[in-house]
Amino acid sequence: MLVDVGSGLTGKYLLDRSRRRLEQARQRMRQQGLSADELEERLYVDSLTFDVMKQWRSVHLPVTLVFAVLALAHIIAVFLFWGWK
Repeated sequence: MLVDVGSGLTGKYLLDRSRRRLEQARQRMRQQGLSADELEERLYVDSLTFDVMKQWRSVHLPVTLVFAVLALAHIIAVFLFWGWK
């Protein structure tokens, strides 16, 4: 569960960072007067990195859901078997 939490925090940081870097690079290149085609060509690798980080969510969210269900089942089991000997 700690790995999942660490993955979530790290992924959120990296996704925000890649989004900011992509937008800053896009603005900087627009100021240089690049055309839309040149802009997309130069930002291809950065946008690919951003897309990979978005795909990370499709793995992370189901794992988080599984851990949440297991935690809830654990809490329910504790209350059900509290006085059981």
